[in-house]
Amino acid sequence: MTRTTTLPLHARGLAALVPLAFSLGCAAEEPETAPEPTFWQDVAPITASKCTACHQEGGLAPFRLDDYISAKARAGAIDDAVQGGHMPPFLVTHDGSCGDFEDEETLTAGELDIIHRWATGARAEGDPTGAPPATPAPTLEGGVDYMTPPITPVADPENPLAAHDEWRCFQVDPGLDADRFITGYQVTPGVRSIVHHVTIYRVTPSDASLVEGKTNQDVMTELDDASPDRPGWECFGGPAEEMPFQPLLAWAPGQVVVEFPGGTGAPVSAKDHFVVQVHYNIHDHAGAGAEDSTRVRLRYEDTVERRAVFLGDDAFLTTLFEPDGPDSLPPGQKDAGYTWRKTRAELAIDPALPPIEVLGVMPHMHERGRTFDTRVTSGEQESCIARVEDWDVHWQGMYWYRTRPLLDPSSSIEVTCTFDTRDAEAPVLPGWGTQNEMCNLNILVALPMTP
Repeated sequence: MTRTTTLPLHARGLAALVPLAFSLGCAAEEPETAPEPTFWQDVAPITASKCTACHQEGGLAPFRLDDYISAKARAGAIDDAVQGGHMPPFLVTHDGSCGDFEDEETLTAGELDIIHRWATGARAEGDPTGAPPATPAPTLEGGVDYMTPPITPVADPENPLAAHDEWRCFQVDPGLDADRFITGYQVTPGVRSIVHHVTIYRVTPSDASLVEGKTNQDVMTELDDASPDRPGWECFGGPAEEMPFQPLLAWAPGQVVVEFPGGTGAPVSAKDHFVVQVHYNIHDHAGAGAEDSTRVRLRYEDTVERRAVFLGDDAFLTTLFEPDGPDSLPPGQKDAGYTWRKTRAELAIDPALPPIEVLGVMPHMHERGRTFDTRVTSGEQESCIARVEDWDVHWQGMYWYRTRPLLDPSSSIEVTCTFDTRDAEAPVLPGWGTQNEMCNLNILVALPMTP
């Protein structure tokens, strides 16, 4: 018995097209296979634009990526690092869920795919004659160099807040003959392994507003003279407790060249001097006992549209000065948390100012840091403006906003840090040393020019 099956109309139409497809060769075509990537033709152009500023001879990173042999030997680790989002180092979350950042230095999906296929494939070299030009080491053009005096850092093991660290301040005369604006900077430590951070402060030596008729210069001279055999003076926190000062900029490991957004600059008066504060960490570091002289390069411009003002705060650290004693982190925890909150007024922003833009953010913690979260509340609205999900003390930076958060007079900022204290046998105190901890928020804001 013959059984007849009637196809639906749309299926009958499709069946009628099948012989035509075969006759045209459509069904016989094999999908194209992407050619095997090579280092010089496919991978090197990516690393040249995104990686070799640090991964080159003498760069910040520990190995080269402008060399085939070096890259091939580490291909698996490179692939793991880039697929996991650890490299290129961009610590803040930049998927739009918490702040909108300028993140062009990160890798695209296509670039990640090329690196993965090369690292997991033949790791072919390709033709070196097609290699991209060498990436020059990042340099701030048009800057003026200032050097801190040579010094061998010495820690005080009896100091529970910095047992393996020295914080040293050095007065620097910038030699300005007119008021200027800093629009970019580059800090180059003499001994990278021991320089934990550098902060530049602005001080007016002739200011005589202190008690007993002292000037700021009197205070700095007394501090410097207290250790005549060594340059500078000890300065945990700021340059001096009794002297007014203004932070201008900060550097931490991982930063190279920092350029302020267009039209903004940090104001410096012709009467001002700088105090360069260097935090030396000599705990189990190669280079401990070495002599350091750190270079600070600043680029000046005569005019800008708005003042760039650096604001830093750490309400965990400031509990050191509270009558009831400092807060601490419990030992033995994978995620010991600490949260603090400040209003805009408490951040020393004039309440009479209208909403101001946050240009960039720079989180800072020490070696036990794990995550960092910053939120702004204005009225009933709360927004996340910066989140770090995997802190790395060796790769810090200033992250610039593409869409800039606003701080209005009613705004407050909340910062939450978590720390891994599993190696601690006692509560972890806030403090200046890298064995202590910080939950430190730094932001650069744009303020209108003063009359």
